[in-house]
Amino acid sequence: MRRRDFIRAASGVSAGLALAVKGGSAPEKKKKRSANDRINVALIGVKNLGSSTHLPSVVGSEECQLVGICDVDSAVLSDAVGKAESQYAEQTGKSGYKGIKAYGDFRELLQRKDLDAVMIATPDHWHVPIAKEAVRAGLDVYVEKPLSLHIQEGRELVDLLKEHPSIVQVGSQQRSGDRFIIASEFVRNGLLGDIKHVDVSIKTRAGSAEKWEPEPIPAELNYDMWLGPAPWSEYHSERVHYNFRFVPEISGGEIANWGAHFLDTAQMGLGTDLTGPVSVRGMGQRNPVGSRHTSFFDLDVDYEYANGVTMKLHSGGNGVTFFGTRGQLFVNRNKLVTDPPELIREYKEHEDLAIRLRKTKGSHFQNWLSCIRSRKAEDLHAPVEVGHRSATICHLANISIDLGRPLYWNPERESFVADAHANALVNRPSRAEWTF
Repeated sequence: MRRRDFIRAASGVSAGLALAVKGGSAPEKKKKRSANDRINVALIGVKNLGSSTHLPSVVGSEECQLVGICDVDSAVLSDAVGKAESQYAEQTGKSGYKGIKAYGDFRELLQRKDLDAVMIATPDHWHVPIAKEAVRAGLDVYVEKPLSLHIQEGRELVDLLKEHPSIVQVGSQQRSGDRFIIASEFVRNGLLGDIKHVDVSIKTRAGSAEKWEPEPIPAELNYDMWLGPAPWSEYHSERVHYNFRFVPEISGGEIANWGAHFLDTAQMGLGTDLTGPVSVRGMGQRNPVGSRHTSFFDLDVDYEYANGVTMKLHSGGNGVTFFGTRGQLFVNRNKLVTDPPELIREYKEHEDLAIRLRKTKGSHFQNWLSCIRSRKAEDLHAPVEVGHRSATICHLANISIDLGRPLYWNPERESFVADAHANALVNRPSRAEWTF
């Protein structure tokens, strides 16, 4: 089947056999704990994922205890604390529960002596700065994807962990999903033959092209701290909270939002977690200057790895297709199919695969908790180096589209080859008062 036909078929009607899947720094803290000790966890950022996903995960776990919640929006903070306390009260059969402290500043939260770990679900530009301070405070960290806003800060966090070892998981949860593990093991063990090309399709939304004027800052929002290290920008209600994803000063756009999942899956399948492509050529659209949202959409990005494998990133339905000499494999959150269909059956026939990727049982969150208990960072499904490399591929696309030309990348030195202009974009300066 032709490449385009297979991708189209896999994204819609199954093109093969679908494989069913089962479901200021404080001193470093003492790490050893007994199997019965509960892990004291705090949440930082609870407007979206922090409240909808991380909060119920922590409250619903017998292994940990939610002791603090931090958000710069006091209304969001109050709602999250109330939600968590109601769930704890229901669990205990009591009329109320008052064991969660609210914080408007993460720096105060990180000073708690009884705190073991934090989960960070802020806008992208705060991920690394908060994670670095948490690591310096001796805490374990779950930080949402994409790991970073720019390449240099991701490397800084990787390097910091060499000095201050902590258990830090990046929230690329597909790495703990059975479907993605099976797909990657299938490819990594050569069951698809030699890989020649990877197609990565992601959803990209344009956001709003409407012009915007500054609005009054709501009394409940500490907007200066919400911006934090980002350049100062006047407030508008459509440029904060969920819509930060469309503001380039705050986020890598849809490229980083969905690319951090599906480019990450490509990396996982290719076995290139500790490196990356050597060239990138990107094209894309963006709303006019002065629009509310100006991140890139309608993407067409080409990468090439040192071994000659090519990869295309483009707009469409979410999914990754690997093209090998024996056939094709498509995977997303809903399906895993091969062409020819019988190829996937070979996975079940090979119980002695040399490469196995699942390190612990359960969800991505459970993998993090298991590693906190074992102190085995090598068993994390998405350690910081891996998250950094996948985020870097997203940043390379944004930089190439922004400059409007092909770029050549040295993944070992993490710099562009003989290109001072591009290398200036590897880092983004922080506002002086928010430099840590």
